[in-house]
Amino acid sequence: MTHTTRHNGYSVGRILLTVLIFLLYALPSSAQDDGASQLRYIDKAIREAHLKHDDEALAKALSMRAATFYNLTMSDSIYEHVPKDLQTLKAMGQWRRYYEIWTHLVNTYIYYNGQKNLALREVKAMFDDAMQRNNEYGMGIGYYTMGNVYLNMNNLDESANAYEKGLKILSQMSPLPPITLDVYSYYGDVLNEQRKYDQLEQLTVGWKDFLENFIAQNKLVDAEKDILWFYYDVACVQSALGRNDLKRAEDMLDNAKSHLASEDNYEGGAWLLNMAQLRMMQGRYAEALQLNNRRMNLIAPGEDKAIFLAVALQRASILTQLGRYEESSGLYKEMYEAKDSISNAETKNQLNEMNTLFQVDELKMQQERQQFRNMLIIIGLVVVALVIFIIFRTIAARRLKKAHDQLQATHDELLTAYDQLEETTTAKERIESDLRIARNIQMGMVPSTFPERPDLDLFASMTPAKEVGGDLYGYVLQNDRLYFALGDVSGKGVPASLFMAQATRLFRTLAAQQMMPSDICNQLNEALSGEDNETGMFVTMFIGLADLTTGHLHFCNAGHNPPVLITEGKATFIEMEPNAPIGLWPGLEYVGEEIADITDQPLFVYTDGLNEAENRQQEQFTDERLLEILETTPFENSRQTVEMLCNAVEQHRDGAEPNDDLTMLCVKVKSKQNN
Repeated sequence: MTHTTRHNGYSVGRILLTVLIFLLYALPSSAQDDGASQLRYIDKAIREAHLKHDDEALAKALSMRAATFYNLTMSDSIYEHVPKDLQTLKAMGQWRRYYEIWTHLVNTYIYYNGQKNLALREVKAMFDDAMQRNNEYGMGIGYYTMGNVYLNMNNLDESANAYEKGLKILSQMSPLPPITLDVYSYYGDVLNEQRKYDQLEQLTVGWKDFLENFIAQNKLVDAEKDILWFYYDVACVQSALGRNDLKRAEDMLDNAKSHLASEDNYEGGAWLLNMAQLRMMQGRYAEALQLNNRRMNLIAPGEDKAIFLAVALQRASILTQLGRYEESSGLYKEMYEAKDSISNAETKNQLNEMNTLFQVDELKMQQERQQFRNMLIIIGLVVVALVIFIIFRTIAARRLKKAHDQLQATHDELLTAYDQLEETTTAKERIESDLRIARNIQMGMVPSTFPERPDLDLFASMTPAKEVGGDLYGYVLQNDRLYFALGDVSGKGVPASLFMAQATRLFRTLAAQQMMPSDICNQLNEALSGEDNETGMFVTMFIGLADLTTGHLHFCNAGHNPPVLITEGKATFIEMEPNAPIGLWPGLEYVGEEIADITDQPLFVYTDGLNEAENRQQEQFTDERLLEILETTPFENSRQTVEMLCNAVEQHRDGAEPNDDLTMLCVKVKSKQNN
C-alpha cells in the first residue's frame, strides 16, 4: 500500500487548517489574495479591538494572526508574538484562543525547525496547564498537539493514542471545535501508516457524523464543504484499499472527484495517487502508470522530498508489475539517494525485492575479475618479449629490421593491453561502488536505534566479513511484547545478503501479526524452502518473544547456536530442542519452548562469527572463552556487553581477516524495582 498523507507537516490536516482560518474567521475576499493582505487586515482588527476594549474580538484576532504566521511559514514572527500574546490571553481569561496559539508555537518547533525535544517539553507544559485549570478544550487540543509531536518523532503508537484521546474530548464539545477536523485527518494519517484499516474505517464513521453536524452548525459555501468532504472521502478510499474492498474504493474515489475543484492542485494530486493505486490493485497497470505520470508532473522543483518519495515509490511498484525491472531498480536507487535514511519500511522491503529480481550476477563479476588477471599476465608476457628482443638485438644486428617490425607490433599490443586494463579497472571500480551501495542498503535493513524504556535494555550489532553478508537481526516492539530475532544464512557475499533480505522482511511481517516464535519459524520455512530456493540456501535463527510485564520468554531455535543466559553472574548456554535450520525441507513443524521468567537476567544471542573467530594461527575464540568473559565482566548494559565482546574478538584475531560475519544481540527485561 502506498501512503501519501504525511509530508513533514504539510499533511491533509494542515491543509484543512489553512482552509478553516478563512472559513471560520470570515476574512473578506480582498484580504485572502496574499499573506501581506491577510496580515494587514488582522493588524487592523487587533487595533480596533484594543480601542473598543473588546476582549473576545482581540482574542480572535490574535489567534487568527498566529494561524496566519504558521501557515505562511513565518516562524520568527511566531517566536516574537506568541509568547506575549499568550500572556495577554491569559490575563483576559480567553482560554480557547490561549490554547490555540500555544498549539501553533509547538507545531512551529516541530515542522519548521525540527526541535522535537523542545516541542515535547512545550506540549507537556501546555497539557499540564490545561489539566490544572480543568479546561476540556485545552486538554483536547493538548492531546492533538501531543499527537503531532509523537508523529514527527515516528512514534506512531503514542501518536495514535494521543489523537484518540483528543477526539474523545473535542468531538463531544458544543459548539463543535473546528480543530477537531484536523485531529480526524492526522489520526487517519497515522492509522493508514500503521495499516490499521479496520480501525480507520471505524474512524470514518465518526468523522462523517461530525462533518454533517459541523456543516449544519456553520454557514459554509459549497467550495468549503467540498474540501472538507474531499479529505473524508480520501480516508475512506485508503481504508477500502487497505481492506482490498476495491468496489468501495472506486465509489469513494468518484465521490472525491465530485468534490474536486481541479486535478492540478494538491487535492487533485492526492486523488491521482489513490486512483493509480486502485488501478494497480485491479491489475490495470498501464492506466495506473498514466495516472502516476500525471501526479509526477505536478511535483514542482524544490517541493517536499517526501511527496516525491511517495509518488516515486508507487511508480516503481507499477514498473515492476509491467516487467520494466531496470527502470524500477533505477528509481529505487534514486529514492534511496534522495533520503539519507529510509524511514519508511515499505520502501526498504520493496528495494530488497527488487534486488532479488535484479540481483547482481556473481558469475559475471568473477569473469570480470578473471579478465583483469588475464590482462596482467598479458602485460607480463609483453615485458618479457621486450627483454628477449633487446638481447637478440645485441647478438644479431642482421635481424634489426625484423626486430624493428616485431617491436612495432609489440608496441601496438601493449597499447591495446593498457586500454583493456583501463576498461577492466573501471569495471572493477564500478563493481566495488555497487557493493558499497549494497552494503549501505543492507546495513539500513537492520535497526540502528533501539527502544529507550525503563523496563527494557536492548542492543545489537552486525559486522559483515565481506562487503555484504548473510547475518541478520531485528526486533518488533508492540506495547509490552518484544519480538527479537538473530540469524545466520549459509554462505557469504551477495547471494547470502539477498537470502538475508527475504528472511528479515518475512520475520517483521510475521511478528507484526503477533504469531508465536514456533509459528513464525514454520511460516519462514515454508516460504524459503520452496521451488524458488534452487541454490539450497538456508538460515539458522533464534526467535524470541518476551513479555516485558512478566519476563516470560517464548522462543524457537532453528538450528542456531544456543544463546547464553546470565543468572546472578553465572553464564550458561540454554538447553534447546534440536530444530532444523530454516529453508532446507518444507513441511517441518518447529517446536517452541519457553522460560517462565528472565527478568533481570541478560540474554545474549550471537552468530558463530563470534565463537569460531580465528586468529592468524587459525585458533578459534571458543565457547569457553565466551562464557568466561561474560562471567568475569560485570554486566552494565546490553550495549557495553556487545561492544566489549566485539573488542575481545578483534584482539583475538590479532590482525587476521575475519572468516565469518559477526552479529550479536543482548536483551534484558528489567524488573520494576530496578527501573
